[in-house]
Amino acid sequence: MPHTLDCPTAERSGPAPYRLLVVNGNTTATLTDSLAGQARAFFGTAVQLRAVTAPFGPPYVASRADAAMSAHAVLAAVESEAAQAETPFDACVLACFGEPGIGAVRERLNAPVVGMAEASIMTAMQRGDRYAIVTVGQRWPGMLREQVRQWGVEARCAGIHALPGNALDYASRSTESAAVVANALDSAVEQGADVVIVAGAALAGYLPCLPRAPRVPVIDSYRAALAQALALASLERANYFAYTRSRSPSESPGQ
Repeated sequence: MPHTLDCPTAERSGPAPYRLLVVNGNTTATLTDSLAGQARAFFGTAVQLRAVTAPFGPPYVASRADAAMSAHAVLAAVESEAAQAETPFDACVLACFGEPGIGAVRERLNAPVVGMAEASIMTAMQRGDRYAIVTVGQRWPGMLREQVRQWGVEARCAGIHALPGNALDYASRSTESAAVVANALDSAVEQGADVVIVAGAALAGYLPCLPRAPRVPVIDSYRAALAQALALASLERANYFAYTRSRSPSESPGQ
């Protein structure tokens, strides 16, 4: 008979839901409500969600100055939520494409912390050779070019398309704004992208509103972050179970 390894697995009775913290780095509470609703629909019963709004800062991050203020607010919100939580969070999502304060949050929170830009770009590179980003705000292309250079993925970026107008106006998902997003997706494909990221909290959940099916795979940056947060949380839990079950009683703390 072939020998098989007896690997530890989760209890068959079903694990407890993951506890996920979603932090909207903008101060617009209606946007937080939308993000929370999308996350609950995405996860179902697999996740117990806590969604919070940045306590101070800009209504919507649209510049480097905005991002600097939001970073302080995001860190304050995460520290406050972590201190008040009866049970530690399994993961945290920063629901702002600029990922303000993500390094500081990762330093202070003992759980995976996922940003929308990093998660969606990593996902896009798994779906195609060259990705493009569609977002709202004239300052974002320069800010994002700095980011992709720091990550070393600039060579695979086919372009960054900035939609006109105020980002929060797009959150209503009107017919007119959906047409603008769809046209930008077409432009990105014509520029050589074989996968496109729809980026930013205001554009989260936009794909069902588009007037026509995209010609290439499209990544919703918020959903990419949610999916990666769940994957990392499940990996952390699996590692924990494997470690605790492999230890003998004599190795347990206090023995």
